[in-house]
Amino acid sequence: MNNMVIFCFDLTLAVLAHRHERGPDFLIHDSHLYDGVDERQVARALALAAEVTEEEHMQYIVTLNTDTLSTAAQRGFNPEPHFRSPRLTDDEEGGLFGFRFRATGKAKA
Repeated sequence: MNNMVIFCFDLTLAVLAHRHERGPDFLIHDSHLYDGVDERQVARALALAAEVTEEEHMQYIVTLNTDTLSTAAQRGFNPEPHFRSPRLTDDEEGGLFGFRFRATGKAKA
């Protein structure tokens, strides 16, 4: 519950600061904010952030593990309209901002 209090506080402050031109037009959260949070609350928080930031002409940026996002989707949050390119993954086809990284050999001790 404490993490959702932090989420609401951050969202409220971000909106107020943006409305008074004293803050950026985005809010960023790391996946740690959603650790241990009930699946329904995660889905509702993501939906609320999407709704509020759209109304306020802001952007909500969150880093989530795919399993957390999948669970939120099963609980009613549709993430598809909110994805932006590039979409980063950690699989063989993934990369970071269009760059591919290859192992160069053994790591030095």
